[in-house]
Amino acid sequence: MTDTPPDWVLIEAAKRSDVTIYTMFSFRQGYAGTPASFRALCDMIQKYEQPPVDRKLLCAREAIATSEGVSENVQKHWREGRNDDTPGIQWTIRAIELWEEGFGRD
Repeated sequence: MTDTPPDWVLIEAAKRSDVTIYTMFSFRQGYAGTPASFRALCDMIQKYEQPPVDRKLLCAREAIATSEGVSENVQKHWREGRNDDTPGIQWTIRAIELWEEGFGRD
């Protein structure tokens, strides 16, 4: 791999190597100068692992999949993330964010 890997790969490799990332920008810029072992770890993470999924997205998928009147086939599509770009998911995520921000509290 000659290109700088995605941020999630760099973050995971840094965690496993006890490397401190002060800013992602500077870490990305210095990637070419990192030891070969670190770059190899990044390659393996990117090749064999999946990027982490935001808990809000997981909650949104499950909320929509378990809503009344949703068929099993449609539930499966929601849970697998096939519909992540639809307004329903985005609205659900926004509702979770509003809840976390304390919207509606007295």
